[in-house]
Amino acid sequence: MIEISRVHDAFELDAFLTLHAHSSAYLRSELRRATGAFFVARDQGRIVAAATQAPSGMVLLQAPQCAGAVATAVLNDSARRLAGFFGPLVQVRSALRDMGLGQVGLLKDTAEDLFALALADLRVPAILAQEQVRCRVAVESDFEHLVAWRYAFRQATLNDAPGEKTMLTSGADIAALLPAGSLFILEGEQALACCSFNARLPGMVQIGNVWTPPALRGHGYARAVVAGALAIARDVGVVEAVLATGRSNAAAQAAYRAIGFNVVGDYATVTLAPWTTRGVL
Repeated sequence: MIEISRVHDAFELDAFLTLHAHSSAYLRSELRRATGAFFVARDQGRIVAAATQAPSGMVLLQAPQCAGAVATAVLNDSARRLAGFFGPLVQVRSALRDMGLGQVGLLKDTAEDLFALALADLRVPAILAQEQVRCRVAVESDFEHLVAWRYAFRQATLNDAPGEKTMLTSGADIAALLPAGSLFILEGEQALACCSFNARLPGMVQIGNVWTPPALRGHGYARAVVAGALAIARDVGVVEAVLATGRSNAAAQAAYRAIGFNVVGDYATVTLAPWTTRGVL
């Protein structure tokens, strides 16, 4: 008998998510931040699936079974519009099918490889090791520059439309990450690239939002900013990192493999068209 319910025991839920540690970093980070309700599926009292909705409207899944059911429970409890899904590839596909969203307009539907790296095995690119460039934690004076980059990133990577709404969203993204020390800049004589930790746990971080402006690409800056951010994390006790990137993104795949990442699973990012609302459920 499968039972769907809101969960109140964070320790029990974290124990379940830890069984799927590489694909649950974002979920576990949101659990610690307490940004929204978690709903779970139980089979004979044991948690077998979980979901929550991030402030962005994205539903986060760790649901080897009942993906559609736990996602629907989250949305029925939420006042936010459904923006899309993050989670293991099969689970995201299952949620879309079970919720009747197969014909809804999608802005992005990306099959991704999930990569992991033990930071003891991090390979630092030569340009960083030889101090031709340096990586640092972003500070308040970087805000406007990072918002401009985030605005470009959201259009190029998330298919957001240009305009005031995307600019405001970009500002909110940076404002949320900057105080936590989760944004990183690679610089030489100028700022060259950036990345962030979109999930932080005591022993693990998840890399996201890697961006090099088009005019600066082809010099290894993306791998250098990721390696630099991870070296900073390693110095404060983080032992592992995860990230996901599209299977068709050959440049990103090569960059991450070059610094030591290996594929450990799959992932998916699906974003829904802005006219899609909870009313379609």
